[in-house]
Amino acid sequence: MGEDVKRKNVALIVETSGVYGREILKGIARYRNTHEPWSVFLDERELDTPPPDWLLDWEGDGVICRSTTPALAAGLKSKRMAFVDLNDRHGDLGLPRVSSDMVAIGRAATQHLLDRDFLTIAYCGFEGEPWCESRLEGVRALVTPVSIFRTPWRGLREHAWEQERDLICEWLMAMPKPLGVVACNDVRGHHVLDACKTLGLSVPEEVAVIGVDNASTFCALCDPPLSSVVPDAESIGYHAAALLDQSMRGLPLAPGTISVRPKGVVARESTDSVAISDPVVARARRFIRENSRLGIGVQDVLARTGMSRSTLERRFRAALGHSPHDEIICARIARVKVLLRDTNRSVRQIAEDAGFEHSEYLMVQFKRETGVTPTEWRQGSQGVSSGVSTRL
Repeated sequence: MGEDVKRKNVALIVETSGVYGREILKGIARYRNTHEPWSVFLDERELDTPPPDWLLDWEGDGVICRSTTPALAAGLKSKRMAFVDLNDRHGDLGLPRVSSDMVAIGRAATQHLLDRDFLTIAYCGFEGEPWCESRLEGVRALVTPVSIFRTPWRGLREHAWEQERDLICEWLMAMPKPLGVVACNDVRGHHVLDACKTLGLSVPEEVAVIGVDNASTFCALCDPPLSSVVPDAESIGYHAAALLDQSMRGLPLAPGTISVRPKGVVARESTDSVAISDPVVARARRFIRENSRLGIGVQDVLARTGMSRSTLERRFRAALGHSPHDEIICARIARVKVLLRDTNRSVRQIAEDAGFEHSEYLMVQFKRETGVTPTEWRQGSQGVSSGVSTRL
């Protein structure tokens, strides 16, 4: 038998508490499983946890680190250990580094809103964070001027949006509607959505909101569910592992940062609309969306708006190109699609839940809208996740 090859000892200082860090680890695992395996030490941690004190004294072969600080970088430069930096808070520290293309992320979010005719764009972020400023740079590359709201980042656990609700509300109220808001991450997107709820602003008709990171469970729990840019964190992990492997083999590394572009945008209800400049139509559409499953009709919408049928019809057609009745059907069909995709309920049960009095009428309207029957649509959607829908 040949001589045993000693495995390299690698420490992964990457947060496991969030989807971004877990996707990075998935990319590292993908590289490791198709190349020479390493002996891995994984320190389970949260995003804001500082690097461990023992790292500068560690006698291993290599480290991939998300929490690199300037002090740690300075200490590492005197050691011969291979090291790949994944930090987002301090930028280039003179070490081999892989990062999301933050400017491209900002551009992707902004383009998503522009494609939906939201021409007034605002940015809600955190001050003093390079990653946040770079995402704003991407917004500004497509739109100027941009209204900006910033407060200091206090970390995921310490930052309570309620502390800033009044300030965010004042900021939102001062801007013209319809408005598209790019939030620097999903947490900030949640803050904006809750402020809109406090103010009674229709989302997405009056204010459309998009976040970043696509933490799918978190986004789904927002009200309404939050659209989000999807960073390619798995590719970041794969590139980082490849760089570390090169370095541990003694191969030269090109200087600078490898920037990885985002995958695209997962569109959810927070941007699932075109901009509506007529505030009456925007609020009527919100009423329809929130109550269509209750069996409401046009008369209920008229009672809500206090308008005559002919006036409301005219304003709906001017803003949306169709009638209030058509909007009610569209809202019910959207509900049907969610239930077909996410439940095993029968078409009859779904019709009742979505506000259709008869399942036969549902099937007629559904095929007219989609070109297929509900059963065919369900079969086609099985195993298909929310689509990436933005041009990058």
